Amino acid sequence: AWAGTMEKSALFDRLSACGQGHVFDHWASLNADERTALDQQVSEIDACMAGGFEALQPALIDAMKKHEEARVGDIECPPTAWVGRADGSDLAAEEKWETMGLDLVAKGACAVCVLAGGMGTRLGSSFPKGMLGDKEAGENFLPSGKSLFQLYSERILTIQRRAQKHAGLEKEPMVRFLVMTGEATHKLITDFFERKAFFGLRREQVLFFQQGIMPCFAPDGRVLMETHGRIATSPDGNAGIYSALRRTGVLDNLKAAGVHWVQAFSVDNVLVRVADPVWYGYCEDVGADVVVKTVPKRMWSEAVGVVTLRGGAPGVIEYSEIGDERAQEQNLSGTLKYDAANICLQAYSLDFLCGPAQEYKTLWHIAKKDIPTIDGKVPGIKLEGFIFDVFEVARCFRLLQVDRAAEFSAIKNASDSGKPDTPQTALSSLSRLHRRWLRAAGVKVPADGAEGQGPVCEVSSLLSYRGEGLEQIATTVDASTDPIVVP
Repeated sequence: AWAGTMEKSALFDRLSACGQGHVFDHWASLNADERTALDQQVSEIDACMAGGFEALQPALIDAMKKHEEARVGDIECPPTAWVGRADGSDLAAEEKWETMGLDLVAKGACAVCVLAGGMGTRLGSSFPKGMLGDKEAGENFLPSGKSLFQLYSERILTIQRRAQKHAGLEKEPMVRFLVMTGEATHKLITDFFERKAFFGLRREQVLFFQQGIMPCFAPDGRVLMETHGRIATSPDGNAGIYSALRRTGVLDNLKAAGVHWVQAFSVDNVLVRVADPVWYGYCEDVGADVVVKTVPKRMWSEAVGVVTLRGGAPGVIEYSEIGDERAQEQNLSGTLKYDAANICLQAYSLDFLCGPAQEYKTLWHIAKKDIPTIDGKVPGIKLEGFIFDVFEVARCFRLLQVDRAAEFSAIKNASDSGKPDTPQTALSSLSRLHRRWLRAAGVKVPADGAEGQGPVCEVSSLLSYRGEGLEQIATTVDASTDPIVVP
């Protein structure tokens, strides 16, 4: 029986009306704190879902129906005119865009967002992924002992200093650093930044915001309960960025600050060029709503989604959807036809984030998982949104092809997992890139082996962003050591 205030009674009536009244079945056995927590959790889910709790079951039914349908249909490659190149093949264009981008940074028109909601569970860690590398979160993986969060923060600091010098400013400009957290990681991340004094960034430029949650469902559509006083939930996917930016007031903050462009990236890419002025400049130059960075696929069978047009609208086809036959199709030149690998690097105009991205109805995808509940682990369904589905409503969508060796090395698995994309492979990618930088600056670093192997090498993000400015310290670097560390 329901016992509570009128406000709670209204929630009970609403949930009962949409077949979820069992959420409150054990209300009588809950203490005051547990009742408050359950009430808050229901309200949070209600706020995260467009249309509230009443829209959950219809969303699940729709997602399950789409899951059973063949979704690919007719796809085509993005037009050549939509693709810019910042992969070293057109240095004059890159220089132009970098100048435009530094102008934008100098004006305070730029922000960057790290998608950092996830735990490092697959890495064998009980800490947020962005803490990887710091001694607090286990073993170091960089010689410096820096975490991913520190690397990214320092790259922002370097770009701010470069923009200050470029524009002849008295004061260093500010790139807003948005950090999207999750329910399980929010306090861990905010406390970590506090303990680390925001890695030298100004406290007011780091904006933390929490992505939404979705309940987990039984196959019959009933919400599963983790305990008598708590719904079993999961994050709402990286598409949660769009509603969370609005719900938490971050978009209003950015608008008031005069920000025009927001770059977003996944927390696990050790090579990401955070607050990349070339990317900001390209966005401004082409006047796009959305610009995604892509890299050519390593091989047709690489397990990565590709950017395509589906029914004339831009989007991403997942590697599990495209099929072997289509994945192997080639152009007349012998290159892969569907070759624009999606690496979760997307930039948006603020106008797009405030308008079309908010009006877009999230396309929910299902994941069938075993869910921990009061009855033990049971087969269930999670709903998540993909960050790239919203691309289809972009008025002007463009791609920027970049060099994988310079900009993308993901960390998805533990080093001892026997799988690719580990902290060890990321360290190898970073070392290879930084050895290349030092050679170009005149440091006599031995040539890499046949498979790209060589000494571990780390150049501080505070010293160089993309290999520039190292000539002046070249004579001080001892390249006979392993690791080679340039602080």
